[in-house]
Amino acid sequence: IPKYVMSWQGDQLQLNQQVSVVHESGGILSLDGNRGMGQAVTEQAMGMGIERAREHGVCVLGLRRSHHLGRVGHWAEQATAAGMISIHFVNVLSKPIVAPHGGYDARFGTNPFTIGVPLPAQPPLVLDFATSAIALGKVRVAHNKGVPVPPGSLMDPNGHPT
Repeated sequence: IPKYVMSWQGDQLQLNQQVSVVHESGGILSLDGNRGMGQAVTEQAMGMGIERAREHGVCVLGLRRSHHLGRVGHWAEQATAAGMISIHFVNVLSKPIVAPHGGYDARFGTNPFTIGVPLPAQPPLVLDFATSAIALGKVRVAHNKGVPVPPGSLMDPNGHPT
């Protein structure tokens, strides 16, 4: 919650926003989150995308200028509950915190990737992961609990495991 408050106070987060349509054409939908709460604007975007996919058989949706989305797997679960397959790529626009394999200089965000597939008569298959060794949320939880993260998950500024 403190990060949301700081973002709001720093004018990076706008409260009570709705998505707006930037471009639409059949199964293609480009939306602007207007710097709104990611969880709220993504809920709206997914609803619009599911509706569009029902109408056209597919929807390719882009959402820009949204604040933190939360757990991306939730959005895959929303799609699978509607009987649809979903694939999510998230570009994290923040200070780089992930070093490429074999490197130690941070070059990327955690850039989550998620796939959701509904399955007959059983829970859906949902793959939800960051492209880093560990999701940033898991690092925060471990820090707050005062427990270690798995070995090899984090590096110090010199590229040594910490």
